[in-house]
Amino acid sequence: MERRDRLKKKNLEAKFGQPENGQATVTQPTVTAGPIKLPKSLQIFSDNPAEPVTIVLGSDRLGDGDPALGLDLLKSFLMALDEQPKPPEALILYNSAVLLTQQDSPAFKILQDLQKKRTEILVCSKSLQHYCPNEPLHVGEIRTMAMLVERMMTAHHILWPK
Repeated sequence: MERRDRLKKKNLEAKFGQPENGQATVTQPTVTAGPIKLPKSLQIFSDNPAEPVTIVLGSDRLGDGDPALGLDLLKSFLMALDEQPKPPEALILYNSAVLLTQQDSPAFKILQDLQKKRTEILVCSKSLQHYCPNEPLHVGEIRTMAMLVERMMTAHHILWPK
């Protein structure tokens, strides 16, 4: 083994610990300002930004503080999603997040725009029945919780903002 390869290996062992059975452990925290080149055994854990993203929302607000701020934050979050060059593959809505699909919601137009960009808007049937029992669905598609779970289990990446 060349000296350079031995130093590189030693360096990786210092950063990630001695690999055992194809697994490695981080022994000390590191801060970087750019992409990290992972050893081959860890590359399967790296993020691939080309993979589709599924976003799961369980509320019509973000955060636990002021409800008006939470609604404004969620609207800003959805607007930022809509402005991304690659929209999310799916947006899953359950609990009070189904209220976002109603025409009087401040996020309604943004959801329509995302749907036009081929983002699947998947709405929990039980939540919709609870919050909007006599209202038609104006954007998205109704799914059972079992269907939503299946969709999440097959997603490449999930964002679950709180």
